[in-house]
Formats: sequence, structure tokens, C-alpha cells
Amino acid sequence: MPSSAPARPKPSRLATRAGALAVLLALGCAGSSASPEHAGSVVVQEGHYAPTTTGASGGTFVARETASADYGGASEEAGYGGADMAAPRAEAAPAMPGASASAPSAPSPASTSATITTTTTVEVTVDSLRVDEPPPRMVQEQAAPARLLTAATVGDHDRRGNYLEYLSRHGFEAQRLGLDMTRRVRFRIEDGQGQPVRDARIRLRTQWGDVQARTRADGRWDFFPGVDAPNASGPASLIVEAGGRTAELRVDVPTRGDGQDVVVRMPGVQARHARALDLAFLIDVTGSMEDELRYVNRELTDIVTRVRAESPETLIRVGAVFYRDRSDSVPLQRIAFTPDVRGFVHAMQTVHASGGGDYPEDLDAGLDTAVHGLDWSQDDSVKVLVVVADAPPQRYGGFTYLQAMRESSQRGIRILPVAASGADREVEFLFRAMGTYTAAPYVYLTDDSGIGAPHMEADTDRVAVEYFHDALTRLLVEDLRGRGMHEPGMFGEG
Repeated sequence: MPSSAPARPKPSRLATRAGALAVLLALGCAGSSASPEHAGSVVVQEGHYAPTTTGASGGTFVARETASADYGGASEEAGYGGADMAAPRAEAAPAMPGASASAPSAPSPASTSATITTTTTVEVTVDSLRVDEPPPRMVQEQAAPARLLTAATVGDHDRRGNYLEYLSRHGFEAQRLGLDMTRRVRFRIEDGQGQPVRDARIRLRTQWGDVQARTRADGRWDFFPGVDAPNASGPASLIVEAGGRTAELRVDVPTRGDGQDVVVRMPGVQARHARALDLAFLIDVTGSMEDELRYVNRELTDIVTRVRAESPETLIRVGAVFYRDRSDSVPLQRIAFTPDVRGFVHAMQTVHASGGGDYPEDLDAGLDTAVHGLDWSQDDSVKVLVVVADAPPQRYGGFTYLQAMRESSQRGIRILPVAASGADREVEFLFRAMGTYTAAPYVYLTDDSGIGAPHMEADTDRVAVEYFHDALTRLLVEDLRGRGMHEPGMFGEG
């Protein structure tokens, strides 16, 4: 922790571990009444992963059975599961100090000229909570506050110099994972007024092949040659399509290091606010995750409620994929995208943490299912995949995290990684690469909450600690506003 962080009382540990995901609190669910009409039920599909050699996906989610999550008769005061599903009580949180941050303040498209400029990237606590053992069961139990977990964010995509130093210290993990993040060319697409253009289609033509991508909510696309086109260097052609217009220009792919940041301004194109948010969760639900899963689950609905309050004109759809390992009895579970947050909450109550055994888990199958097995919106939406895990991927071959990263970029999906307790340096390296690749910070849960097993601190010079609840809400709201995802106090102007 930074020396400037306020002193905290020593956190107490949970006396017991829950073997299942607990109920999401009515605190958040009450706000979901403003959502579109309920579908009546949301289902959790159980299935397994069937590898294939055809198509973009490396495998297919094969459904085994469906469990309906009918919440019609649930008691709201006792949570959707009633008293039998009640969550443990917790003491009220002390006053929340400010998070520490030391950062500075279809028809054929018509051709148009593109103004090209280069920019210089600017390198722009939480009191502990005690969670007591559940008291003897009563007809109704007091709901615990939504803010319990604490987290830190590391914005490697903004603090590029720090990230390059980190990469130099972790050559072993880079080689083991096959991730070369040392070269970057950053692009930003703007309309005639300088506003970021979301979902612009990009094609970069190099002598080694084409790379395709879509800009995210902040109008940015970061090209990493070591991931997208390892042999590419020298002159390349950039083609941008947005709002029925096309811009084409020449750019240079560096042989080593970073190229110049490029801004493409497209007169005649008008940026639009996103009308929808596709928010998906990919969660490791093996036994080692049980400590924190019930708390992550508990906070999700209130997060969605707060995001909706900040952006009431936005349609929010939520979905989830849960993964274990291929040898487990239920390797995969899936909840399709739905605007019915209340039904989504109830469906998540049926998902239990179990299985695993060895350390690596089938993260690759989870990523494949999340990218290809969920019905992502095609246009006019902000797309975010939150990955919560504590273990590296098993090496089964076929579809891997590398392909998931590339295809997320092609679809304009931002990957927001969250490392839980038990994560090691390999997980940190992979998650930081996944976040950097899609211009999202690396988020990791911290010991400040006193929840779960010990958490590994990130290998970085500075962190900002927040409640996880507040951090995720802030990141989603800022992305919807076209500012991207950053550490507290950073706005991605560089």
C-alpha cells in the first residue's frame, strides 16, 4: 500500500466459508424495478465444452439441462431466496475515505479526408470491515451493506512507461504465456467536433496480413503487433469506416518500442451516445473461489442499479458464464443476456462454487463461451466482459486467451480482469495483458476488506484502493460517457 494511505485497523478474517453463492441483497434489487419488463424467468444452462476444428471458436457450449429461475413468489424483504437463502450480517461500514490517487489532474461509404495528428501520452482507503458469523436463523435477517470487498486498479494502458518496466521484470511469464506487449500503436477516432467515435470499423493492412478491430466507447483502438501480427513492421495502410464515411491513411508499425499515437478526425461523422450496455461476467466457480464469490455476487445488482441511475437512458443487459475444469461434473454454466436484472440475480443464486482440484482451470473454455456463446449486441452498444478468477488457464490446446483477446478487439468488447485471492504472478501477467490490450485497468481484490485468503499485491509502484463496488461502478459509468476506463483521477487524455 502507498505510504500516503490512511492507517487502517487490522481486518478480521471470516470465521467460516460458505460453500455456495449467497443471495444478492434486496438493497440492489429494489432498484431494478425501473428495468424493462421482466421476462418471467431467467435460466442457468449447464453444459460442457466440446472442442472443434471449424469456425472462429475453438469449441462449442453443449447444453445439458436447463434450470428455470422463477422468482415470482420470493419475499423481497428476505431476499429472493427467502430466509433460507439469507446472507450473513455485517457491521455497518465506517466512513469511506477518498481513494488515493497521485495522477494529474450499409450503403457504400463515401470517402472523406482525414485530419491526422499525433499526440503525446500523458502519464497522468478503505477502513476494514468485520464480517461476523451468521446469527441464528430468524424469519428475517438484517441485510449486509453492499460495499464489502476492496480492490485496487492499475492502469497500465495509461502508465505505459511503468508497464514497460514491469514487462522487463517478467520475461519468464511473457515467454510462458506467449504474450509480447512491448510494441504499441495507439489510435483514436474522432468526429468533426473532436468527440470519440464508438464502434468505428478498422482494418490495418500490413505486408503480413490484415488486422481488424472496432473502437470502444472512448474511440480508441490499441494495436499490439506482438499479439495481432508478430512479424508486422514498417508501412501499413489504415482504413476506418464510421457513420457511412471512410478514411484511409498510411501509418508506420514500429520494429521495436511504441509508434506515435495517431488521431483520425472524420468530418461529417457525428459521435453518438451509447444506447445499450452489454455487461457480461466470466467467473471461475471452482472451490478455491468460494470465499469471495458470494460477496461478488452480493454486490452485482447494486452495481447495475447505480449504473442505471447514472445513465437512465441506457438499456442494460446482463449475462454470465461460469467455468470450472473439464473433468468436473458441471464444467460450464451460462446465463444468456437479459435486461431482467432481477431474474438474473435469482438465477445466479443457483450457481455453486465446487470442483477444481489442481491450480489451473479451464479459463480458455470460459473465454470462448463468453465471446462466442453470448449474444452480444452488434451495434450501438458498450460491451464489457468482467473476468473474475484466481488461477491460470489449463493448457488443453485449441482456443486460447490469445484468440479471445483478438476476437474481443474485433467485436469491440473491453475485457476488465479482476484477480481474486490465490492469484499468482502468471495470473497477474495474463490479466494485466488482457486489460492493457483492451485499454482497461488491471483490478485485483485486496486484503483491506478482511475477506478471503491473502491477496497478492500487484508488482507496481502505485495503487489506488477503493471498494470493489465503487470501482466497478465508476469504470462502467465513465466508459458509458466515452471517457474509457482508468485509475481514479485519470481521464485518458494522453
